[in-house]
Amino acid sequence: MIILDTNLVSEPLKPLPHPGVVHWLNAQEPATLFITSINLAELLAGVETMPQGKRRDALAQALANQVSALFENRILNFNARAAQCFAACLAGAQAQGNAVGFADCAIAAIAKTHGFIVATRNVRDFQGMGVELVNPWALN
Repeated sequence: MIILDTNLVSEPLKPLPHPGVVHWLNAQEPATLFITSINLAELLAGVETMPQGKRRDALAQALANQVSALFENRILNFNARAAQCFAACLAGAQAQGNAVGFADCAIAAIAKTHGFIVATRNVRDFQGMGVELVNPWALN
């Protein structure tokens, strides 16, 4: 099972998405792909902070009709188990000199509590947290 980082969820919504990433996503069994409540919050906040206009409207529509609908029953929440794991993820990252942000640490904690892989372009952001990673941008 794989948790998609926010950059991976948003990639197909771009006017010219990375073809390798689109290929990788299409090769995955949809039932094995998950997002987190943290990703959803980041995506919603990204749309809300955009200037008014057609691009914002299109992304809001895509988020509502594609992302939310596609992952409706596969959105993992940051719960008490993840909160406990968060501390270990944060300490591990900091021990390796990684100044990790809350969102990445929370996503890693959710992944660890479920035993899932995190798919991301930003593998460096997750270093030291003890979570398995895959970078679809780096695959052939």
